[in-house]
This record gives sequence, C-alpha cells and structure tokens, in this order.
Amino acid sequence: MGDERPRTPDTGTGTAIGRCILVPVANPASVRPLLELAAGLVDVDGRIELLTVLSPDVGADAHADAWQGMASAEALAASLGVEAHGEVRTHPALGDAVVAAVRERGASLVLMGWRGASSTTDVFGRLIDHVVGRSAAPLAVVRLGAVDHERVVLPVSADHLLPGGSGGLQLAVDLARRLGAGTPRPTTVLRTGTSELELPPDLTRVADRVHHDPRRTHQAVAALAHPSDLIVAAVAPTVSGLRAATTHLAWAAPDATLLVAIDVGPRGERSLAEAVAGAGRPAPPAQPRTGAARATRIVVTVRLPEDHDLTPREVERVLARCGRTDHLMAWWPAGDTEPRVRVNVELAARDPDRALARVMSTVDAAAELAGAEISYEIEHLPEGSSPDGAVGVSEGDLSVLAHEPGEQATTRRGGGPP
Repeated sequence: MGDERPRTPDTGTGTAIGRCILVPVANPASVRPLLELAAGLVDVDGRIELLTVLSPDVGADAHADAWQGMASAEALAASLGVEAHGEVRTHPALGDAVVAAVRERGASLVLMGWRGASSTTDVFGRLIDHVVGRSAAPLAVVRLGAVDHERVVLPVSADHLLPGGSGGLQLAVDLARRLGAGTPRPTTVLRTGTSELELPPDLTRVADRVHHDPRRTHQAVAALAHPSDLIVAAVAPTVSGLRAATTHLAWAAPDATLLVAIDVGPRGERSLAEAVAGAGRPAPPAQPRTGAARATRIVVTVRLPEDHDLTPREVERVLARCGRTDHLMAWWPAGDTEPRVRVNVELAARDPDRALARVMSTVDAAAELAGAEISYEIEHLPEGSSPDGAVGVSEGDLSVLAHEPGEQATTRRGGGPP
C-alpha cells in the first residue's frame, strides 16, 4: 500500500521492543502520527494494542465515540500495513489502567504522546508521569513536531556510555535503528561531552556519520537539529537524566519531533517515579538575540572511515562552503588505521552557537563525509574583529565581512584532537 512503512524484524540486539506495542490514545488528533511511529517499530510478526481509558462517570455517547475512534484507528493501521486491536476501558485512575494493560497484554513497549511542555510539578503530565517508574515495559514518549520527520538524530552523552546509562542507550539505539529504516535521510549520531570512551559498534552502525560537539547535549542539539528531525533521546534513571532528555531538549529543538526513550522495564525502576516528581521545570522565557556579528573560528577535526577515498584537500573544500578555511592538517594517530584531517573555519555570526550551527549543517549535508566522525571546537576572536574573507551568518543569510588585521584568538573551549 502507498502508505505502508518498511518494518524490520528484531535482530536480537537490546530488548525485543517490537513484539507488542501498547499505544494509549487520549487525543484523537494524535492517532495517525502515533500509529505511523508504531508501524515503524513493530516486528513483522508483532502486534499493536490501542487503548482508550474513560472515567466511570462518562455517558453512553462518550463510550460510543471512543469505540468509533478505535474502529477508525484499526482501519488506519490496516492502511499502514500493520494490524492493530483497539480496546476501551472504564477506570477511575487512568494511569493505573495503563499500567495494568501493560502487564495483561505483555507489552514490550509503551508508545505515548506528550504535549512537549513541563511544569513545576509534572514532566510529561500527570498520566505519563504516573506510568513512568511503574510500567513493566520500556516507554517511548513522543512530542510530535511541526512537520513530518525526515531524519533520525541520536544524541549520546558521555553519561550514556557509563554502566548506569547503557540500558537507556541500548533502547534508544534500537528505536533509532527501526525508525531510521523508514526515513528518506540517513540517521545521524550527535556525541557530546568527552570523547575518551569508544562508541559501541551497535551505535556507530546505526548512523551515517557521527558529530562530536564537546558542549552540553542541549547546546549541541540546538546547533544541529532541524524541524524535520526526529530526536531519539536516551534517559538515565535520575532526575538530571530525565531533565536533560526532556525539558532541556524540548527547549533546544522546539519544532522537531522528540522521542524520549525510557528504559524502565522489566525491572520496574521504582526510583524513576521519584525522579519524575523532581524533574519538572517550565521553559524559561525566550531571550532575544541581539548585537552585531563577531568573528568565530571553528576547529573541525574529521576522523575518516577506514575505507575512505577522500583527500585532505577535498575535506577542506567541503568546509569552505561555509567559511574561510586555513591551517589544513592531516595525520595518522599511532595504532589507529583511520586518518585525521583538521581544518580551521572562520566565519562571523551574532553568537558562537549560530556559527557552529552553520558549520555543522554544512558538514551534515556533505554526502562525501558519510561514515566519518567529526569533532568541533570553538575559538572566540576578540570583540569587533572579523577574519579576512569570513562568511557572516545572519538569520540564514551569508555576507562577507571586512578584515581587521593583527587579531589573534584569545579564548578556547572544548576538547582537542588526539
């Protein structure tokens, strides 16, 4: 069928999340996008269970509408090439009804829609917060974006590579692998923090390339993400882990689709219930970005794949699409068969985030860098200076700024190449 999405059988990596996907339905407008996501996640021989929970005091008309909605959802699932079974339950506590359905249906994953905002008391809202920490299955909590997603972006922090974060990361990798199979653009991994630990092979195989931004995850996501991205965020079972993957990423990419992968089952991490209670935080008021463009130098280090056929000059030509390049270097670290290429890119923007976003977008769009791992450092040039021939970035437009000779970089942040 024209709307049918490709589905991949479970390969044995991580949890068999596609065996039975439970989709609680509270908002009829979210049924289609949630079912489209479920269709991309379910195994070929798996099943999708739809659930609507009504309060005991609602009338017959509400029940009739709910069952009609389930019939429409089942028909929609069939048009997507998957089978879904709908159920309407009556229960005084919506969260308890969902938790009970997880156990009764033997769900391998719970897929829930989220409005995308937190308060001082709730992270996802009262219903989802209740399910988090009580569910016997992992959760995928989705804030739908402004447009259909075309690419999966998987942020990975240094904390995710430690033992305490491995479960959430494996779940996120499995979700990204399945969802990325149905997108027109290849998946991208966005690494943040230190690069001391090696990325696991499952993670690198899921992506077309790896970007490494040493700043905090939400800053890196703000620089790279587009409204047409689906960001799959792994969660560590702590207050800070939940806050980093929900409130901060929701602020950083307000128009993108955000899927929060919470590895809560089958162990039933009770600590998550308390963590959710402490992680809610409303978004801060937006601060207008003002001021003249200033010069920024981005140091880009490219770790080429082993089977590459790119020359260092070709890498430099890619980066020259967004700014003036210099200080081209190439070397082979001892004991590593993958060469490194480093290039400085000078451009001007109102703030370093915009400058880095321009460079990252250029690198991300370069098909010739598929399979590479790209790291970024930011160097600030003195206030008021502009490197010779630097490309200025202002609301997406480019212009050439004047050069003030004799200026040198004064401040540096981020980790350097090996």
